[in-house]
Amino acid sequence: MDSTKLDAVRRAKKRFAELAPRDAEVVGIGIGAFGSDPALKVNLRGPVDVSSLPDVIDGVKVIYDVVGTIRPR
Repeated sequence: MDSTKLDAVRRAKKRFAELAPRDAEVVGIGIGAFGSDPALKVNLRGPVDVSSLPDVIDGVKVIYDVVGTIRPR
C-alpha cells in the first residue's frame, strides 16, 4: 500500500474521535481496505444509526462493522 494513503488513514483515525457521536459505542479502530485503497475500519459494539457517523473523513472511506463486545480470552 502507498505510504501516503496509509498516513491519510492514520490522520483520519485521529479525526474520527472528534467527529463521532459519544453514543456510537466504538470498540476498535484500525486500517481496513475499500477496494484497492486503504480505509478506516471502525468496529462497533452494536447497531447504530450510521447516518450519524461520517462515511468519509478527509477523503478516506470509513467502513463500519458491528462486532459486539470485545472480551479477553
